[in-house]
Amino acid sequence: MTTLNAVNRDMLYSLSWYMSARKTALRSALSFRMPLSVQEAMDMRVHYSGYFLNLVAAIDLIRDTTTLPSGNFKSLLYSRLVCDGFQDGEANYFYIRELRNAVVHRGLDITSDQHFDGDFPMILAPLEVQNHARTKTFATFGKYLLHVIEKCESVVGSVMFDCLKAAGIFDATIDTLAAAAEYRAAIQSSSSMPEDVKANLLAAEFKPEWTEGAHDAEMMRLRAALSPCCTLP
Repeated sequence: MTTLNAVNRDMLYSLSWYMSARKTALRSALSFRMPLSVQEAMDMRVHYSGYFLNLVAAIDLIRDTTTLPSGNFKSLLYSRLVCDGFQDGEANYFYIRELRNAVVHRGLDITSDQHFDGDFPMILAPLEVQNHARTKTFATFGKYLLHVIEKCESVVGSVMFDCLKAAGIFDATIDTLAAAAEYRAAIQSSSSMPEDVKANLLAAEFKPEWTEGAHDAEMMRLRAALSPCCTLP
């Protein structure tokens, strides 16, 4: 059975955070209805942007991790991120990535063009996005931003889950001795904790099941975070 070191454990917890945050952003984005006030229109832009910011951050995190066996994540993602008329999964991924980059680095308003389904704003996806050097152009694989999101929701989390499961991550244990040392070091280095509280905590018995229980709870949250958002209209 795999034993996670602190670096890999923290990476998984960060992955859980990013994927949970992308769900929160999407739920918030989809809650808006017409007519929108100026503030609501700005908030909608923030939340749709936040979806892609967190999704791509999660992809980067697992893709760039070299110390955790997560399977051939990149090739599996490319193979599944395809749809009718858009069979180049790598190009589809880079559309998502450069869309995020345009939001972060160039202030792209991804909610500027809209149609309406009743009172629900259907955001038109930017037809094309370019890399920073403007040497490559990537076309959208969905007319509406919601179509792009639906494809992301059906693919990205499941690819992550399959790779992590194949590597035995969800059955992995943690090093409780290292966790105990980390716990005590965190107490000793705290600048906000009163000294008498530090002394009491350091004197208390540290039980390994505390960290095991906390880790099991985090893995449950990660499983939930990797599932598709269930609020798509």
